[in-house]
Amino acid sequence: MPSWDAALYLQFAAERAQPALDLIARINLAQPRRVIDLGCGPGNSTTMLRHRWPDADISGLDNSPAMIAAATQSFPTGKWLLADAATWTADIACDLVFSNAALQWLPDHATLLPHLLAQVASGGALAVQMPANSQSPLRQVAAEVANDLTWRHRMEAALAALSTEKPTFYYNRHYRE
Repeated sequence: MPSWDAALYLQFAAERAQPALDLIARINLAQPRRVIDLGCGPGNSTTMLRHRWPDADISGLDNSPAMIAAATQSFPTGKWLLADAATWTADIACDLVFSNAALQWLPDHATLLPHLLAQVASGGALAVQMPANSQSPLRQVAAEVANDLTWRHRMEAALAALSTEKPTFYYNRHYRE
C-alpha cells in the first residue's frame, strides 16, 4: 500500500481546499447531527465541515496512519478513525457522508456508492467530489508513456490505482435510483 506524506500534501492545501469548499457550499442540509468525512487526509476538509456545521458530531476517516496522525496533531479533540472507506460501516446512519478527492482511489464504484448511500440517514446526503481529469492532455500523455512496452511492466500498479468512471455512469446508475 502506498504511503502518504502529510507535510507534502499540506504544501498544496489551498489548491486542495477549493473543490471541498465548493462541494460543502452545495450541500443543502440545515443542521446535520452526524457527519463523516471519508478520506479526510490531514483533516483540512473536516475542519471546513466543522466551520459549516459547528454543532454537528463530525468524524474524519482515513486509511493512512500518517494522515490520521497529522489530523490528530492539528485537532487533538477531533474524532479520527483509521479505517478503509470502502468497508466502513456507520454504527448509526449519518446525516452527511462526505468525501472530497478520495473515492477515485477506491475500486468498484458500482458496489461502493450503494454501500455508502446505505450509511446515509433518511433525509441526509451523500456528497462526493472526485477529480475528472482522465481526458486532460497531461493525463493522456502520461497514460501513453505508461502503456509503452518499455515502461508498462513498471507502471501497471500506477495505471490501476485510479478508479473513476465517466460522469454518465454515476448519473445513470446512482442519481436516478
